[in-house]
Amino acid sequence: MSDKEILSIRVMGRDISIACPPEDKPLLLEASTILNKEIEQIPDKGNALILAALNLAFQSLKGTQVSDDDSNKINQIISSIDDALN
Repeated sequence: MSDKEILSIRVMGRDISIACPPEDKPLLLEASTILNKEIEQIPDKGNALILAALNLAFQSLKGTQVSDDDSNKINQIISSIDDALN
């Protein structure tokens, strides 16, 4: 098992630090880019994060079936982002 590294991303203008395995860094950076693009398209900025997460989860479910493991990982990432924003 590899050691975790700290990845700094920016979501909704806020810097967030996330611990992740080095091999996951490129995907997390891409995910943060996708999330920010999704947020930019939402006019209601008060609910932007929730709506973006819901929309991305819906798109993921619509395109492919998400395994329980993937669903748990998505929920952990959303929880980490939510904790960092609060």
